[in-house]
Amino acid sequence: MKKEDLFSPQGHPARSQPPERPRRGPARDADPLLRSPLASYVLNRLPADLAAVAQGRATYEQLAAEQCRVLRAAGAEDGPLATDPSSARLVQLDLLFMLNGYLPAGPTAFPRPLLASLAAQCDRYPSLDPHMSYELLIDVNCAEWETTGRIRVFSDGELGCLERDFYLGHHLAEPAVRGAFDRLSALVLEPDAVDPAAALEEALRGLGDFRRYMAQYGRLPREAFQAFRRYHMSHPGGARGVSGAFMPSVQLLELALLAPTPLYERYLGQSLAYFPAWSRPVVSEWRERSRAGGNVVQAVLDGRLKPDRRAGAALLGVIDMFVDFRMVHLGVTRKALPEAFEPSARPTRQSILAQDGERDFLDGAGPGDGRGDELGTSGFSVHNVLTNAVHRLLTARHRVAETLGPVTD
Repeated sequence: MKKEDLFSPQGHPARSQPPERPRRGPARDADPLLRSPLASYVLNRLPADLAAVAQGRATYEQLAAEQCRVLRAAGAEDGPLATDPSSARLVQLDLLFMLNGYLPAGPTAFPRPLLASLAAQCDRYPSLDPHMSYELLIDVNCAEWETTGRIRVFSDGELGCLERDFYLGHHLAEPAVRGAFDRLSALVLEPDAVDPAAALEEALRGLGDFRRYMAQYGRLPREAFQAFRRYHMSHPGGARGVSGAFMPSVQLLELALLAPTPLYERYLGQSLAYFPAWSRPVVSEWRERSRAGGNVVQAVLDGRLKPDRRAGAALLGVIDMFVDFRMVHLGVTRKALPEAFEPSARPTRQSILAQDGERDFLDGAGPGDGRGDELGTSGFSVHNVLTNAVHRLLTARHRVAETLGPVTD
């Protein structure tokens, strides 16, 4: 799928057809309905069931009764539904899609047999996320789309197409920012083996592509986002909700670029357990390395990295493009979650840089009315997480520009 097709009504009919499957390979030939005994229900019936509840045509009690029948038919009373580790994450995804359908009603509505099935799964496969996570919702879910043409969504009909694009956009965009991180990490780890200008220019191209993916989210209607966002939320006493804040490659890129501030360290500490499992040791490693000075900006400030004019211009371009991405994200978020911003707020680079440092991102801190409306599904203040990132980048840019001097004619 091309980024231009995301959230495009013209693209939906074409996307209704599954992608062509490769002819060989057991993982790609596996029928999703065989890999998870719940797939038929979650893929084909759950969105309509949730729509019936949302529209008052059914109750949560009726939904629970139907799902308990589905669980019994799948054999949940006999033990964990996943028969082997290769299917465990997909079964977990299906169970959590069913569970998160009750989030608008709160945890008291969770059916006990569904909770028991999740507990049995986690006992058998301890590495599974016990809550809906970025890794399950985005990585596992979109990998199924790529191999089978089927993707799990909470929404029915046209709204389901928009929700699908919301997930696919994250999945398709991350390789671009991960590639930018790879270029910067090579510059930090092997400075003598890397052409700084070429590496920074390649990182800039990747970041530009990543920014263009984010811009596509401006097409997503606010009403559509609000309709499925409620299934991503947290609840009192529960884990943090699933959120794009837990895409790891964005954090890795920042750590390779500049040292973490104390508040960003706090953010990473609060977030680490919610990143995909593969990324947790990598984020921890780069957090420690960057804190100790192993990042591109500090190498320039210390004189360990002496970029020529071409490389210097590319480095400032990387920082500027990263800021552009964050500012586009701010704009998209302001449209989707206006309650996270004061009505008169129009954040600009100048106003963010002029603020007296970063701001707290926990406990509803932000410009809202104090009721927590400004919190994202991650449980963090959306406004402050994004403006803090811009503040860090602009502060770093100012220091780098002073060190480099003029880099363009």
